[in-house]
Amino acid sequence: MSKIIALCAMLFVCCLTSLLAQVPTQPAAPLPKVFVMGEYEQAYETLTNLYPRTLLEICNSDMRQAFEKWLEVAKALEAHAENVKFDIRGVKVRMHIFWEKDGSITHIGYIMRPESRNISKEHLSAFLSSFTRVYRLPINAEQPFSHYTIASFPIFSEPSDH
Repeated sequence: MSKIIALCAMLFVCCLTSLLAQVPTQPAAPLPKVFVMGEYEQAYETLTNLYPRTLLEICNSDMRQAFEKWLEVAKALEAHAENVKFDIRGVKVRMHIFWEKDGSITHIGYIMRPESRNISKEHLSAFLSSFTRVYRLPINAEQPFSHYTIASFPIFSEPSDH
């Protein structure tokens, strides 16, 4: 009889442990429109799964077209910085931008590169957030998409005419 009670107790503890392991200890923090990559890892991972298509795929794997679309975004970032009197020169970041099918930006994740000019994360986040409200990539896609890249300002590249 004691073996049966011990077995039942062990089975109960195993089941309880399994159930508790499935309950998150903290709710996932909601992902802000602009965020520093690494601060919202679980939400960022979910977001990347919701946007599996890349800018290159949306451009039918045409690297030149994808580069020109990215260059449009980078130039628009510089123009917006000038319009709002935000000094973006010397800023170097890794960025992951997420777009809806109509080209509107839903999220921008970024992380400063070590060689970047020192700039407040709060100010850069506010600037990028204001950019998301006014910019729309001129594109019509069948699915939402994203682009992960490195950006350095000012932009010196120009689209090719070839």
